[in-house]
Amino acid sequence: MRKTSLFLTAVLTAVMLAGCGQNTESAAPEQSEAQAESAQEETALEEPESAEEEVEAEEANADQPEKKMTYITCITPQQSGYISMENIVRMYQEEVNPNFSMDIQYIADKPAYLQKIKTLVASNETPDMFNLDTDPYAIKLLDQGIVMDLNETMDKYGLKDVFLPAPLGWGTTKDGRQIAMPIDFSIEVFWYNKKMFEEAGASIPTTHSEFLETCEKLKSAGFTPISVSGKDNWQILRYLLMVTYRYGENDFLYDLAQGKQKMDSEVGRKAAAFVQELGTKYFQSGFASTDYTGASNYFTGGNAAMHYIGTWDLPFMQDDQLGDDMKGNIGYFLLPTVDEGEAVGKSNFISNSTMPIAFGADRFDAETERFIEFYANRISEAISGLAFSPAVNGTLPNETELTKAIYEDMQNSTGSIKLFDIELDPATNELIGKEVVSLALGDITVEEFCSRVDASVEENAAAYFAE
Repeated sequence: MRKTSLFLTAVLTAVMLAGCGQNTESAAPEQSEAQAESAQEETALEEPESAEEEVEAEEANADQPEKKMTYITCITPQQSGYISMENIVRMYQEEVNPNFSMDIQYIADKPAYLQKIKTLVASNETPDMFNLDTDPYAIKLLDQGIVMDLNETMDKYGLKDVFLPAPLGWGTTKDGRQIAMPIDFSIEVFWYNKKMFEEAGASIPTTHSEFLETCEKLKSAGFTPISVSGKDNWQILRYLLMVTYRYGENDFLYDLAQGKQKMDSEVGRKAAAFVQELGTKYFQSGFASTDYTGASNYFTGGNAAMHYIGTWDLPFMQDDQLGDDMKGNIGYFLLPTVDEGEAVGKSNFISNSTMPIAFGADRFDAETERFIEFYANRISEAISGLAFSPAVNGTLPNETELTKAIYEDMQNSTGSIKLFDIELDPATNELIGKEVVSLALGDITVEEFCSRVDASVEENAAAYFAE
């Protein structure tokens, strides 16, 4: 029908132009009649074929199931994981099922997001899709049949060979159940402002003590050393982890979660003191109420010298997204290590997938599986130019020197660093998230922080992990 409509439009335009020229072109009316006759003949030939095509298309669409999925996410609309999902949905609608749609609902900060998910689950309104780390809460949802174990689906379509082991493993439980599907492949690093470092006479730190010295040099030179989100308190928990992991590897956190280790220990107190020194001296003013986007913009806007975040934010670090004074001005470095002796924790960065995607069991059906298969096989295309793909056939998001350097480091992963906000029981996880902000503000002492964490573990962990 589209061809016919365009042709008729052209004919009508020709007739109108001919009419306008009657005073100067005596042959014009005869030409218009001839054109009209030709158009009628051509239209008569085209219409049956176009009508047949239209009927076939309508029948094909009618055969496709109606499916509307709800995806609740804490990934910002500016991040690659959000944009790639929009791309996947559009591709799926165009190539597979035009009757498929997705309502993507973004919730601004992670604590609010997690509370929303818990509320929906408690109300038996589990979303079709949502972001879920492989933490104790997620494992409970899996055990209770609220979310799907994706192993059967992935085995059915051979999808485990499609994904890279590291990002796929981020959504895998210790006993091998696949609780979520990867979004991208990321490592977490310190991004830094080259000009600020140069003007302050600061060098890239390799140890914790050098890191603190670098912060002091930057501060003395009139710069804000670190931008961080206190509203998304996991960002501050990463600084706690930087010390506990280096001195105690993942075992410190595993044992702490189970009540076999104390935060009120030499390593725990050292980590807490590190966070408090950073918070009271080197984090930006108002960090406790700053959200994820605000912390990122503060750094990329040239207001702070360092910002710790994953490569999922790599697009915001590229020159085409920066102001003139920040172009070519962003570098990165890996996690500092301990000062004395050989470090216990060997990994120099946290490698993961941005909070992977879990699927609610209630409305999981054949069309959901078909979408998952399409997603796995087309994620590299959908995320192209945005981030590192979780699939084996992925390409670099771009060819900048910054991206190439990051990719080289990604090939040197020596293990997985586990996270506080994933390993602890839900009650202790909630408590430590709040208390670490108070610790960084200096509102509580190191001793108070440690004792409160230990008390929560003692009260909640045994019963929780025994269930």
